[in-house]
Order: sequence, then C-alpha cells, then structure tokens
Amino acid sequence: MIKSLHRVILCSIAGIMSFMLTVIHAQEFYNELYRPQYHFTAKDGWIGDPCGLTKYDGKYHFFWWGHAISADLVHWKQLDWPMLGGTGFSYFTGSIVVDTNNTAGFNTRGKVPMVAIYTSAQPTGLQNQSISYCNSDDVNYNRFQYYQGNPVLDINSNSFRDPDVIWHESTKRWIMNIVLADERKVLFYASQDLKKWDYLSSFGPVAARQEIWEVSSMVQLPVNGNNDAKKWVLIVGMGPNKAEYFVGNFNGTNFTLDPLCDSHLHHGTGIDGVVFESFEKDNFDGWRVEGNAFGSAPANGTLENQMSVSGYIGGKLVNSYHGGDGNTGKMISSPFKIEKNNINFLIGGGNNLDLTCARLIVDGEIVRRAAGDNYESLRWKGWNVSEFLGKDAVIEIVDESTGSWGHILIDQIMFSDVLINTGLEHALWGDWGPDFYAVRPYRDYDDSNSQPLWQAWMSNWEYATVTPTAPWRGVQSLPREIELKASEKGFVMIQRPFKGFESLRKERVSVENKPVTGTQLFDDFKPARNVYEAKFTFDLTGEMNQDFGISFCAKRMYKVVLGYNAATSNVYFDRTQSGNVSFSDRFPKRLYIPVKNKSSQLKFHVFVDESTIEIFINDGENVISSLMFPAADATDIELFSNGGTTNLSAFEGWKLNSIWNNTTDVREMQQEVEKIDVTVDEQNLISVTGIAGAMDVSVMNMEGKEIIKKKLSPNKIMLNRIVKPGVYIVRIIANEHVVVKKILIK
Repeated sequence: MIKSLHRVILCSIAGIMSFMLTVIHAQEFYNELYRPQYHFTAKDGWIGDPCGLTKYDGKYHFFWWGHAISADLVHWKQLDWPMLGGTGFSYFTGSIVVDTNNTAGFNTRGKVPMVAIYTSAQPTGLQNQSISYCNSDDVNYNRFQYYQGNPVLDINSNSFRDPDVIWHESTKRWIMNIVLADERKVLFYASQDLKKWDYLSSFGPVAARQEIWEVSSMVQLPVNGNNDAKKWVLIVGMGPNKAEYFVGNFNGTNFTLDPLCDSHLHHGTGIDGVVFESFEKDNFDGWRVEGNAFGSAPANGTLENQMSVSGYIGGKLVNSYHGGDGNTGKMISSPFKIEKNNINFLIGGGNNLDLTCARLIVDGEIVRRAAGDNYESLRWKGWNVSEFLGKDAVIEIVDESTGSWGHILIDQIMFSDVLINTGLEHALWGDWGPDFYAVRPYRDYDDSNSQPLWQAWMSNWEYATVTPTAPWRGVQSLPREIELKASEKGFVMIQRPFKGFESLRKERVSVENKPVTGTQLFDDFKPARNVYEAKFTFDLTGEMNQDFGISFCAKRMYKVVLGYNAATSNVYFDRTQSGNVSFSDRFPKRLYIPVKNKSSQLKFHVFVDESTIEIFINDGENVISSLMFPAADATDIELFSNGGTTNLSAFEGWKLNSIWNNTTDVREMQQEVEKIDVTVDEQNLISVTGIAGAMDVSVMNMEGKEIIKKKLSPNKIMLNRIVKPGVYIVRIIANEHVVVKKILIK
C-alpha cells in the first residue's frame, strides 16, 4: 500500500540566511518535484490520451494503454501493462467496450468480456484498427489477448485513427466513430460482432479545421439537467491542444447538427454584439474599394489557385487574393460612431501589421491594427476601443503586399460589449486553456442514467515531450460532470468538477466581504503547498475600469494570474511568470476568454495541484485547464484590484489530501524535522546531518528548474564549481524523508 505523504513547513535562521525546511514522509514514487497529488499520473513513464474510460461491476477503469482501476474515481491503483500478443505495431488511441451480450463470442469461460478497439499503427505509416479481448478470471480485467483476425478495419490510410465505440440500443449494434484526420472528417461504422465493420456515413469538415482532427467520441447529454431531454454531442480533438464539440442528433447512421448549433456555427447567431458588416451582399456597398486585389464583390470562399479558405461565417467574405498575392488594394468603410467597448472580427491571411492588415482610424490617426497568422483559416481577433467611445471612426482593410502571404481575409465585423480576441477559429470549444486534449467520456455499464463524465489529457503537443517532470510525464484532468444548457448559441457544454473530490477536503476556511485595493497577500488562506481547492466570488461594480483577480503560486516576481477586465468582459489567464517556463518557448502564454456576465457577481472555482490548475468560471460555463511549474517556494495567494476597490464577497478554501497515501500525525513529522539540519559553509559545501546513509540530492534554481541530481554517500556535496552564485533550493530524499531547503551560494 502507498504510505502517507505530508509536508510540513518550518522556518529557521542559520547565520544571515533564512530558509524553508520541508519534510515529506514518503515512498519512492509520487513525491517528486511537480508531481500532482490528486490528479492521476502514471507511476513512471509516459501517459497520454485517455483510451478506455469505463465503469463496470462497481469499478472505474482508466486505460492509456496502461491500466488503472478505482472504486471512487478519486483514488487509483495502477496495474500492469494490459496488452498481450500484439507485436510489430504501435498501440494508438482507442476505446473499451463491455460485451455483455457476447456479440463477439469471446465469452468462453463464463466471464463477460471487455474488448479493446484501438489503432494499430504500422511501421509503414499505415493506420488500421484492431481489437484485443479480456475474458479471464482476473477481476480487474488486466490481460487482453490480441485477436488473431486483426486488423478488423483497414481502409489503407495513414491518417485513420482513434476509434470510439458505443452500443446503440435503438439499432442493436455497435457504432464506431473514428477520424480521417487529414480530411477533418469523422467516419461512422457499424458492427454486429466487433469484428466486421460496415461504413455508414461521415461528418465534416465544419467549424475549426486549421489543424488535423483526432480523438473523436460521441455521447448523449441531458439538457438543463433533464434526462428525458437529451442531445447527442460529437467531440473532436484538434491539435495541438484543443477539443471542439458539435451538438446534434444521431439516428444510428448519420450525425446531423442541431438547428441551433448549425445556425451558430454557419450563420453566427448568438454571438455577442451587433453586426456592422457580414459581407453577405453581392457588392461592397458602404465601402470604398481601391486597387484590384479585392475584386468587385465579396468572395464565395476560396479563389482560383488559392489554398482552401475556411472559418468565415455565412457564404461570403473579403478575400484579397484576386489575381494572386501580387495584386494590391484597400477597402475603406463608411464612417461610424464608436458606441460599444469592442470591435471584433474574423481575420486570416498574411501576418503583416503594416501591409496586410485591418486598421481603425480615429481623428485621422491609425489607433488599432490586426493581421492574420499566415493561415487561410479565419480566427477571432478584436480591439478594445473603450477610450474612443463617442468618436467617429472608419475601418480600413489593407493589402499592400506583393510577396508571399500578400493577401488578407476578413469577415463578420461586430461591435460588442464583449471582446473576442481569442485567436481561435469560430467553434464550440470544450476548454479555453492551453492543456486540455483528447477528451473522452466515461461509459457507465452499471447505470445508463448516471451523471455523464469526461476527462482529458492535460498537455499540449507544442511541449508535451519536454515538460520538466521525471520519472513521469503527462497528467490527466479532473473527471468532470457534463451537461448541456440552452443559450443564445444553442446548446452549450456546462462542466463541473466531479463531486467525489470533496472527500479530499481538509478543514474549510471561509471569508466574507473582503475589500481588495491594489495588490495584497491573501493571508486568510495560506496553504503550505500548492495542493488545494478554492472558490472566489467577486462583486461586479458596473464600472468599466474594474480590473481584478487572483495570483496563484506567488512569490517575488513569480505568479500565475487569473483576472477579469470589465471593459472587455474578458477573463484573462497569464502563466508567463509562473516559474519554470524556459523549457519551451511555446509554454509562456496569456489567454483571453470572453465571458458575458448576466449577474452582478463573477465566480471562480479553482483546483491547484502542484503543476496543474483548473478554473471553472461561473458554475462551469467556461473552463481553463493549464499546466504550470511554479517556483519552488511559491505558494502564496495574492488578490489585486486595479483602478479602484473590488469586493471579494465570498471565499471558501480547502487544503486537499493526497490520493497516493494515508495521513500521518503532523506532530510526529515536526519532531522528525527537528533532527535534520542542512548547512552551507564558506566553501559552499552543503552538509546534511540527522540523516544516515545514501541520499538522492537535487539542486534547483528558484524557478524550480533542476540543475543537479545525484545519489550521494556520505552526506556532503560541493557546488561552487557547478552553479553560479545565488539562491537555490536543495532537495534531499533519504530514509523515507524529503528535505527541501533554500540556500545561498556565494
């Protein structure tokens, strides 16, 4: 069994140095730097896409193609590698079904089989679909035999992968949805026995399609909590880190969009704001057109010799590729008065703020610019123009470039109280954060009316292979309760953290009506480590200059910032100063999430877990999921309010227990800490007393980046020839203890 894991923070002074001393009573695994304490991670090695998320006979099963089981979806036991017999290929993402009716004929021992359906990726690049089955007496279903009739589905494609299989009760057959990745399509197949599959139909491409589609799945969700009113939801992963979804109907053969979802995606209904120009007319009325790049009317999509254009709303858009990149021109709108805080639009084409751009002109001056990103897919960008309210303005659409990417795409210019400056295509997104991918729903074979859940891989292919963790890499999100809610956009996803995690809560801390001005330490709740849950409710004043929020994992210049800006009605998330961000130049990110508040309060429900943070906004209407690698001693929480005072009307916080261990008496741990001492002499020789025998020693800079890692005996290490002068963290594991101390190297 896993032993108890506790950290106790004590402070002391040695000479001129103050330091932090931390002790963990621990086992070999699950106490490593950045290791989440209540999010699931593999004991060691890689963990990626969730594959078989299943509940059967009272147990939850999580496959990746490793295997773990749980009785409560909170505490997990990792089992051995489950797949047997399959060689000569790589196991890619797939799913698990419980064949209760023995349709495949694998129940030869009186045991209801589980069947794994997955992509078998061949060395040639070919991707086909195979199955393995478990019918042994093992109660945990942990030995899957390779089916000798594999592959069960092969269309001779190199981008045909990630099967998700469900039992469709109405047609009494198995249904597979699977992506044709490069074509941005989901294909549907049917089978009576899981061995022979017949093609049914396809869906897509639609909505976001700049990146390839992967890891599709399909689930029925209740609407507004009503199990008698359900809609089908088709989920598609889109690299490197996103999941989009479509709400509709599935009749056993075809998936079709719900009319409200179709109208939102194709015609822009439900988008916050007033349309200034949709470019759906047969001419450019209201615009003065110069040059020959724009033609005589809005384009019907892609022009001759142009790569495929996508992401516009309706049937037409501005496209300056007439005659290719060599032609130039300009479009100038009729004058208008700025009466809303923000101007939003879809934009694509060349990434040149001078030559291929949209410009806002006020009082004869260029005050705002925007350009595409060298993509033929249009994405949402916008300007906060609140400082120009009441002024007259015009918009210019400019193509003055004759080189590569010398054209611009524009559509759906809107005036709004909500800024949509996401840089994302027009779609329904499952999560706004940088780390939520390959999401899959749980299949509950015990109760078909149980609360629907889904879970995702918390990472991003921009940096997934270089994150600074060892001996494990990869983490899963919290399981989330999901349902649909009616909105102006049609039916949208609502997500809430799985209620089972409330069992990990320690003593509750609550605060009411705390005024926040400037930046201040939130000393009402001071967790000793970044393992906690917290709820913040802020009052909205109605003042346009209100800007407030929370900094997590804060210390000195380090912080993870969550804020809200009233002028843009945006929640913003910033991890650019979060600690160790140097392992990848793609990791530092600042994101903007459009949030239309319908009440006088804004709610954040936050889960912080060493190297992960998940933020549920306004009871799960929007969610942000992100990795972070904080500075080693950065555990403070700060509140801030810029431009005035904001009231924190309510706060609830809980330190959370680890799922990997039991508890140990804190007083006993303090007595053990008192026996341990770490000192640095004038020659920068670190000595450890109070621990006998061999030690694992890590030295980290204050961002948490590991500089040195050694196994030592006796208990001394010389550092002055290896590291520059400064403050460092030394972490020592010995005798089931972990000691962490801040030291000064002269």
